[in-house]
Amino acid sequence: MEFINEKTVERLCLYRRLLKNQAKEGKIFFYSHELAEMAHVTPVQVRRDLMYIGYSGNNRKGYETDGILKSISEILDTKKGQEICLVGVGNLGKALINFFSDKSENLLITALFDIDQKLVGNTYQGIPCYHVSLLKEIIIKEGITIGIITSSGKSAQEIASTMAEAGIKSIINYTTTPLNLPETTHLEELDLTASLEKASYYAKLLSERSNGRAEKKKLLIVDDDRDITAAYRVTFETKGYEVVSSLTAEDGLLKAEIEKPDLILLDIMMEQPDSGFLFLSELREKKLDIPVILSSSIAKATAGIMDVTQLNIKSILQKPVDIDDLVSTVEKYMR
Repeated sequence: MEFINEKTVERLCLYRRLLKNQAKEGKIFFYSHELAEMAHVTPVQVRRDLMYIGYSGNNRKGYETDGILKSISEILDTKKGQEICLVGVGNLGKALINFFSDKSENLLITALFDIDQKLVGNTYQGIPCYHVSLLKEIIIKEGITIGIITSSGKSAQEIASTMAEAGIKSIINYTTTPLNLPETTHLEELDLTASLEKASYYAKLLSERSNGRAEKKKLLIVDDDRDITAAYRVTFETKGYEVVSSLTAEDGLLKAEIEKPDLILLDIMMEQPDSGFLFLSELREKKLDIPVILSSSIAKATAGIMDVTQLNIKSILQKPVDIDDLVSTVEKYMR
């Protein structure tokens, strides 16, 4: 099976949860804008994702709820289901066990591991708990394919390596320790501390804005070239602007919504050849009326095929961009 982009997989999981609730309420058909509103994405993104899995809507009725649910499940699920092991039966581990206990018939936590002798040899929610020294043996014996790590960060790498050696195909890491794994093992790293710090940053930023302290003109740079982004940041911060940057179109769109910049400096070709075009389309879908300056190695071709008035594009600059021309162009549209 062809690998699907991680962000697309995440959205498909979200669509399925939302549509299951819609199906319970008797919703037989839905339109892309309805699902987009619930998922906090654009209708363009929804249509693109559903076309990717082989579905196109009906102009009169929209998309068939049950049909979409079936197609997503065929992509995400296995026929026999998959077993999960969890290492670290502390407060977080127990919370996850309780949370997952009735969430999915296809994904079941079937083995727990810890070093606490009070836990080893007993069961929690009907799931046996083994000593962590038996991790590799039980994984192989039970054919477990997914591992969750909620133990201390000091032991995380050793546990993850043992899981990978035993045949685990995907690992979810809840510790703050970055893991190194072979390419044959998929890794999801969920750093709760980083999420809280990120939430704190945006809370501070939005509080300052609401109190009227954010007075500088703000520039959003969306470009996947780290060196160019860093150079632009230094240049425009020296000029007195507040600079926000992003290395992907998707993250850039999120920052455009949150930061509400006065101007966007956008690269066309980023993680995908059409990332910049999709960014512009979604910017319009979200009714974010922010002026845009494009910088691209295909500037001349872009100028010939894009309706700049429709997309609020103020200028298209050819890469490599002359820094003086860039500064004067930005200053022109920042007034």
